[in-house]
Amino acid sequence: MRAVRRPSLLNFLAAIPLCLAFLLIISGVNHKLQSASLSAVSVTSSNPRPSFRGAIAAGSVGSTVVINTVPGSYPSTTSAQLVEGDALRIGSGGALGPYTVASTSSESTFFITTALAGTDDDVGDVVVSTSSATLTARFTTVSAIPNGRFRILVPAVTSTTAASDGIPDGGYFDFGAASPGTPASVTCPTNATTTYNFTGGSAASPSATSGITINGVSYHSFECAYSGTGATGTAFNGTTNDAIVISNLINPAPKTGHTTGVADTYNVIIQQLDSGLNIQDITTVQVAVIEAVRVTASVPPQITFRILGLPAGTTACGLSTNVTTTASSVPLGEVSISSFTNAAQALSVSTNATGGYVVTTIENDQLARNGDGATYCTGQGTGNANCIPDSTGDDAAMSPTNPDDWVNASLAASKGFGYSLEVPNVMPGTFTPAFEYDVNSGSCTGAAYCAKQFPSAASEGEVAQTIFEDSTVADNDNLYVCYKIVVSATQAAGNYENFVTYNATATF
Repeated sequence: MRAVRRPSLLNFLAAIPLCLAFLLIISGVNHKLQSASLSAVSVTSSNPRPSFRGAIAAGSVGSTVVINTVPGSYPSTTSAQLVEGDALRIGSGGALGPYTVASTSSESTFFITTALAGTDDDVGDVVVSTSSATLTARFTTVSAIPNGRFRILVPAVTSTTAASDGIPDGGYFDFGAASPGTPASVTCPTNATTTYNFTGGSAASPSATSGITINGVSYHSFECAYSGTGATGTAFNGTTNDAIVISNLINPAPKTGHTTGVADTYNVIIQQLDSGLNIQDITTVQVAVIEAVRVTASVPPQITFRILGLPAGTTACGLSTNVTTTASSVPLGEVSISSFTNAAQALSVSTNATGGYVVTTIENDQLARNGDGATYCTGQGTGNANCIPDSTGDDAAMSPTNPDDWVNASLAASKGFGYSLEVPNVMPGTFTPAFEYDVNSGSCTGAAYCAKQFPSAASEGEVAQTIFEDSTVADNDNLYVCYKIVVSATQAAGNYENFVTYNATATF
């Protein structure tokens, strides 16, 4: 019978170190493969618009650019990815001429501000417009990793030359080139503490000798190295501590099969490395790139002109009015032979005319009994008891074009009708009145009240006069027109009237 050999206690104890070593190796492998995720991670883009990379098609001439719209022929096959003011480069090889988008017409056509050069209008010539963005990475640490670094990876085209030539890549971010333009860069947190003391940042695009590739995808790399112990729960969010900011990256041109209005999304990887450049914590987020929405509207030329009545007791042109006016009437009532009667209306203009506006005035005739100016108010109308003439002011110098002081109701020259102007304190505009009641020049030097005659169309054949104007758009420009009257002792009793017309004309 064969004897069974039993292991001795000595042999069993000898095997224990080998088992422990095996367990420790397994434990170490598992720990290295199971990286933690950073928390509160986001990457935001300052500009989600895609870049444009298309090609000239037949029909491009002058300032009209027609692009190739065959799906899949180029990354960009619709002008919906362009907006007014976008800078363009058009041409072939290394000679791309500079242009600017003036407007878009259809998905296949857009217009530029200058004509295409003769070398830039060939079918197949490249059309590019770079749309650059700032990426801001925010996150909170979950591990205390001493003397490490944060690394942000952004997808790059596999071709190392094309990845950093400043020309947009379909489906990938471009690093940009030093000429023309500015290559991408990274700004690291400036917080200097014992836990995270950043020593500066580095930015690199994949090259022939180096680069980062994960699962067949190349990446631009942006790193912020630090000294210090590191800490858990440290927020780099732009508030508690600075976020990491990547500048001047060129947004991708659309991916193959892109649908207008549906965002292309891209994975951005944020890693925290230890001092040996081993990945300890990692999180992947997405950023979206999508066309701007083109909003169109047509604004018609507009002007609003209003005449507003003012109540009795309103202070206008330095005087208190005696009667209440409406938008369509100035009922002066029973006027005096020894004192002035005062009334006022407010005129208001609003317009979107870039050339501004002009408001003019003219009366059909002087104030005539029963409105019969043709009979009673021929010429100046003076000397006719049935016509209230336009006043000539205290110095007999008042006319439709010349203001004169008008404060003495007893003078023969002062008898009659006239007007003055005032820019009120209520919502004044930036317009210019023809004159104001307190003007201090000419015949009105030192006067308390200056006035003009309304130009008379019928009896004297005078032309309308400007009373206020503006040289640009206006929002509720306001002016007081102050009416004033006093009559002579020989004025015939009766009802008198005329019509004063105001005309507002805008220059669009």
